Amino acid sequence: MIPLVLKKWLGIPYPCQNPKSIFIGLIGGVGDLVAAAPSVAALKKKYPEATITFGVGDGIFFNTIKSDPHIDKFDTPFSYNVWKKSHRWYTYRQKSQNHDLVLLLDNPNREWWQEKKHLVDIYAEKCGVQLEQRRPVLYLNDNDLKEAQNKLEQLGILSTDKLLILAPETRSKKEMKEWPIERIHSLIQKINQNHDCKIITFVSEDSLNDYSGTIQLKGFPLGPSSAMISKAWMFLGMDNGLTHIASCFDIKLISIHIGYPVECCGPLSPMATAVAHEPFSSPKSISVEEVYEIFKKVF
Repeated sequence: MIPLVLKKWLGIPYPCQNPKSIFIGLIGGVGDLVAAAPSVAALKKKYPEATITFGVGDGIFFNTIKSDPHIDKFDTPFSYNVWKKSHRWYTYRQKSQNHDLVLLLDNPNREWWQEKKHLVDIYAEKCGVQLEQRRPVLYLNDNDLKEAQNKLEQLGILSTDKLLILAPETRSKKEMKEWPIERIHSLIQKINQNHDCKIITFVSEDSLNDYSGTIQLKGFPLGPSSAMISKAWMFLGMDNGLTHIASCFDIKLISIHIGYPVECCGPLSPMATAVAHEPFSSPKSISVEEVYEIFKKVF
């Protein structure tokens, strides 16, 4: 039997019945982080005396989980090459020196989706926990809510208005996940012609696209953006971080899901409808008419 100290030094994974310190590492995107949040809460409930440290990237990634009450400490910016076994081993070995339990949640290969498991379930399995609710979680703070409300008032949007939040772009894998912009324009036109609602479009600071017929907010902070989504009548997006954030709240949600299988990373809200074809189908395979018909039913 190999002593625990030697296992830690060698970087050999080991179980711990009653850990006092837990390190969780995840350098995935915003959607990955909110999908992991239920497992963090379950770990805290399972080991209430343990100190949980979360390793996460900086900027938008840290901002996604900074208000999570179940995390005691943050290790940011945290990164390693998730696709290289040697980097994963070294990171595991390094973190094992100071923590009783080390959980690196990033999938170790690019074919993770072939198991047909949702990310929420993958993270729960890696953490060894049972989830009370199989749904992503995002924690807002008072400043997020206040800034969102101030922006809505500045834009002249009332609480009685039907607010539609549109998130048409993705941070990565754009060619695979994004719907053609001309179809987004056509959908916006149909909505404006036939429905009484206000549309706010969230895009990144460096976006070059124009979404005429909507109020376009570029680079609006993640926390206030999330708070604004929580106040919306409806959300419509791609397979991106904001869509997964929207699935945390009880609002109407439509996801134009292109790319990975919807059962692996689709929105888990009971109020969500995913428009999806075969995995990795051409983005052009989804028509404007198909999306608009679903929009009418949900609206």
